[in-house]
This record gives sequence, structure tokens and C-alpha cells, in this order.
Amino acid sequence: MPKVYLNEKDRLSDRLAAWVYGQMKSNRITQKQLASELDITQQALGKKLRNKQFSYKDFVTFVAYFSPDASELAWLVGKRGV
Repeated sequence: MPKVYLNEKDRLSDRLAAWVYGQMKSNRITQKQLASELDITQQALGKKLRNKQFSYKDFVTFVAYFSPDASELAWLVGKRGV
């Protein structure tokens, strides 16, 4: 059964967390390495990913670190038809 979201913010937060996990796995990046980019501890990053609670600074850091293409970035922010 597909997951049902109560609002768009929850959907996009879940999408961002899944994307970050996927990028970390495909690029062989550890939570510790990514956390150092965010200037936080590995435990703090793990909590952000588990709870799917990100700040704008987190999002900007993820985009700068992983460099998604335009269509992938549009998907992350919820734009349709791109």
C-alpha cells in the first residue's frame, strides 16, 4: 500500500531524505563525511535524516555537495512537468 502524506511539506521532506540516502550510497559517502560539510555531528545528521527535518541551509549544502542536474533539482522541490 502506498504511503499517504497529509501535506506537501511531508512529501518533499521524505523525498529529500530518500534522495540524500541514495546519493550517499551511490557516491560512497558516510554520514560522518556529510555531517562535516554541514558542520554538525554524525549523530545530528542521523537524527535529521530519520526525522526528515531539514533547514534551508541543509538543503543548500546537499545541493552544493551532490550537484544534481536541473531535472533532479526540480523533482526535489516538487516541480511538475520539467
